[in-house]
Amino acid sequence: MAPKIVLVGGGSYSWGPTVLGNILSKEPLDGAHVVFHDLDPDAADLMHQLAVRSGEVNGASVTFEQTTDRQAAFDGADYVVVTISTGGLSTMRTDLEIPEQYGIFQTVGDSTGPGGLSRALRNIPVFVDMARHMEQLCPDAWMINLSNPLCTITRAVNKETSIRCIGSCHGVGSRALAFAGFFETPFERCHYVNTGIDHCSWFTEILVDGGNVLDLLIERGIDDWFAMPPDAAREHEVFGSLFSERVGLMLGRQIGAVPAIGDRHMCEYLSGFLQSEEAIEQWGLVRTTIDQRASNMTEARARIERMLAGDEDIKLHRGTDVVGEGHRDDVGGWIMALDGGEPVEDNLNVPNIGQVPELPLGAIVETRGVLDATGWRPLASPMPPAIEAIVRPHVLREELTVEAAIEGDVEKAVAVLATDPLLHSPDQARPLLAELMHATADWLPQFHL
Repeated sequence: MAPKIVLVGGGSYSWGPTVLGNILSKEPLDGAHVVFHDLDPDAADLMHQLAVRSGEVNGASVTFEQTTDRQAAFDGADYVVVTISTGGLSTMRTDLEIPEQYGIFQTVGDSTGPGGLSRALRNIPVFVDMARHMEQLCPDAWMINLSNPLCTITRAVNKETSIRCIGSCHGVGSRALAFAGFFETPFERCHYVNTGIDHCSWFTEILVDGGNVLDLLIERGIDDWFAMPPDAAREHEVFGSLFSERVGLMLGRQIGAVPAIGDRHMCEYLSGFLQSEEAIEQWGLVRTTIDQRASNMTEARARIERMLAGDEDIKLHRGTDVVGEGHRDDVGGWIMALDGGEPVEDNLNVPNIGQVPELPLGAIVETRGVLDATGWRPLASPMPPAIEAIVRPHVLREELTVEAAIEGDVEKAVAVLATDPLLHSPDQARPLLAELMHATADWLPQFHL
């Protein structure tokens, strides 16, 4: 029987076309019924129009509907794919701007640090509530989470409900692809093992044509590149293409590992890079502003409107375009595999059942694994002590974050922030958290502010 796939946040102008594209690209999913569920009926309608036209162009026999009614959307669903940001850009703005008043400058602010904590406190109760509805309306369905903070949200659903929730992020595959490209080697000849958590993941081994990547980089003179100022390093003839992971590579050089995520995320899990604008300039880090996000959203909508008007060919991000080349959140492939189609090996964010023995059981960890009709099967990915020293404290804070969000416990949230490496001093935690919570109080009913 063809699956019913629900896209929560289905009106997303950026994620919607990506997810839609890789669903339509999977022939085994012909006959599927896709529901665009969004609180914004205009956005859902636009994506619904694009879906109908795209199905016609691709020759896929997929049916579509749109609804703002969660019960109608979830009733009988087989897969619920979630791409939402509770509170939208206005709350994200406070996640970034309030910490800046304390000298903390985040590059993304959606996974860890003050912004990640604030976002988690808003998002976790919403996801748990969705999962509770799934328990009533589609208890055997899978929830596939694409929303950040990926680990804490995915952990909360698995911990608090019976719904099976897994997380997808393309960062690790994209980094492996970057190294294959750097060495001008087909991706198929790049082999790796990664371990960690989402946005703080490391290659414990990565080989290109049988050669260790870190050794090969040292042989090519990467140590001299590390000593260069940012502008020169960015334009360097040999290493310039790796500039987006330069901070991670510098740290990795010291601990004998290679980062499996770019600096844009990795630096937020470390101390010493984001505590001043001078430090940001010194390391050449780039912050994504809310104005940039708003501009990207406007352009994404305009592109959809051009496609619908016939002014631009309908061409979506399709999972098959990059399979074997790092994957791009291939939700269609995941659903196809879980639904009994061809098994998929990919980067998974799933509960730790021993694949990373150094981290607590149940924590959401990021390793390679296999998806098929039986569910998910992670590959063993032990974590060396030097990497554990970076990752484990964040895992402990993530568990405390989940408890704080579910229980409405301010003291636990303060403890998370007081021990975060982005803060200059623990005594910043309480006033900073108070300001963040006051600014987003409408989205924090569990705290009774």
